[in-house]
Order: sequence, then structure tokens, then C-alpha cells
Amino acid sequence: MSQIPDAAIDHSSTTDTACPPDWPAQRLSEARGIVADFVHHPDSLIILACRAIAAHSPEDQERREALALAGLLIAVSNRKAKGGDA
Repeated sequence: MSQIPDAAIDHSSTTDTACPPDWPAQRLSEARGIVADFVHHPDSLIILACRAIAAHSPEDQERREALALAGLLIAVSNRKAKGGDA
């Protein structure tokens, strides 16, 4: 595998810039909105939102419910036909 030349690397990434101090709260709010409006979002986005809730919610019950929903969606998606031989 070849190395990426240093000139091709963007050194102005977000790690060099300051994140707002309330970014976890903003992500948690966005994730809650996605889960609340789940019929308008793909399962993959809902699973990511559930993971964000599980990581950032201060409430134990909300974290457990988010993980349960993510697990349910993953289980259902594994049972769906992926195409090919039907």
C-alpha cells in the first residue's frame, strides 16, 4: 500500500480549530430530532442517531432505549432481502 504524500493531506482539519463547547448537546438534540421523526429518515441514519444518544444522553433510560432501537433496526435490516437471487 502506498503512502499518501504529505502535500495531499489537508492540515486545516477540525482538530486544529476549536469546537463550540456545547457541541455534544447540539448533536444530542439533532439525534433526538431524527429519532422522533424516524419515518422520514433511512434506518442507517436512525442507527447513527441512536448511537449518539447512547453516547451523550445523561439519562440511563434514554440510553437503553436508544441502544434497543438501534439493535432492533440492525436485526430487521439483516433480515431484509439484499437483492440477487429472490
